[in-house]
Amino acid sequence: MATQFQMVKNKYYLFFILLGGILITYASSSTETYFGRFIKWRASDIEDHTKFPKFEFEASQEPFYFNSAYKNLDTLRISQSKREKAELINLLEQSGTTAFLIIKNDTILYEKYLNGYERESINTSFSVAKSITSLVVGKAIDEQLIKGVKDSVVTYIPGLINTSPEYEKLLISHLLDMRSGIQFKDHDLPWGDKPKAYYNPALRRRIMELPLDYEPGSKFHYNSYNPILVGMILEKATHLPPAKYFEKKVWNEVGMEYSGSWSMDSKESGMTKMESGLNLRAIDFAKFGRLILKKGNWNGKQLISKNWMTYSFEISEEFKLPEFADDLYYRNFWWIYANKKGSVYEIKCIAGTGHLGQYLFIFPTEKIIIVRMGKENDKVDSWRSLFQEVVNHISRRN
Repeated sequence: MATQFQMVKNKYYLFFILLGGILITYASSSTETYFGRFIKWRASDIEDHTKFPKFEFEASQEPFYFNSAYKNLDTLRISQSKREKAELINLLEQSGTTAFLIIKNDTILYEKYLNGYERESINTSFSVAKSITSLVVGKAIDEQLIKGVKDSVVTYIPGLINTSPEYEKLLISHLLDMRSGIQFKDHDLPWGDKPKAYYNPALRRRIMELPLDYEPGSKFHYNSYNPILVGMILEKATHLPPAKYFEKKVWNEVGMEYSGSWSMDSKESGMTKMESGLNLRAIDFAKFGRLILKKGNWNGKQLISKNWMTYSFEISEEFKLPEFADDLYYRNFWWIYANKKGSVYEIKCIAGTGHLGQYLFIFPTEKIIIVRMGKENDKVDSWRSLFQEVVNHISRRN
């Protein structure tokens, strides 16, 4: 009996020792380190823009305003799943949506802010930032700061050769198309590359440590290190932090109504988080959709060349992703949905997508932009299908 009591007592001692160790580790962890961020910040959320240091952008002195002709779409019944429909407003409220905008021909048809968010509330992009990064690359190529997408990456970052001689084969286009071959352990454990790409306070150093898992160009693998390495190339080519080059060449030109920011890995490093960290109001995210619809032109000024816009959305069977959807392609950090008719591809929509359901969808034929931002995305089976239903409804009514 005494022995049993002692065993229970020892278990309690062990429990409290372990608990004390965990609490001490937590309290002593610094968010200036990767491990400290992993412990203290843990799961990423839409308030992460308050945690990371950032490059800040001012609102435009001459903002662009969309027209408005609001439609009553609150009661539109829309598919939440294959078996269930719900009124749009209820679906948005229940799905953690913070902002939902529908814009057609420069006119806002529907604009809702929910779940504690308002028009002035900041939304973070997560991976929609990758798609915006593609526009920044296009601008640098237009200005001949980068020769072209077929440039070898080591032309700009020669130290990668010391990591592996195979880096000689890596082209900028491989990065943009998610075909780099760079190691990316796609899980959320502390030794995985998903949290390391997100939380690492020294991203340049992390990039220089990474081996190649397969030959560049040989297959698609979604990888957050790719846009970070693109950011390093932009730094080298423009002699500016990518966020500052973006501010100068794109942000200042498109009439942003509100201020914004782009997160960096740390103050010490100052590397722009190209993979995730663009923080704006939803209405200003829509401006990028307008820039796509206008093929790089903004109110008569060609901000980004038609050549780059055409190249960005050129697709072929090489870029098809049947493992995700029969009509899905990936090019230049954009998801592209298209039908093939003979040898011609008809693009249905172009999308920037991000963690927890950040979506910028552009429907070129219908001239419609949809922005959805949110706290979660798992209460709707397919946001893409939902957006298409909305577009079909609007098109029928017009």
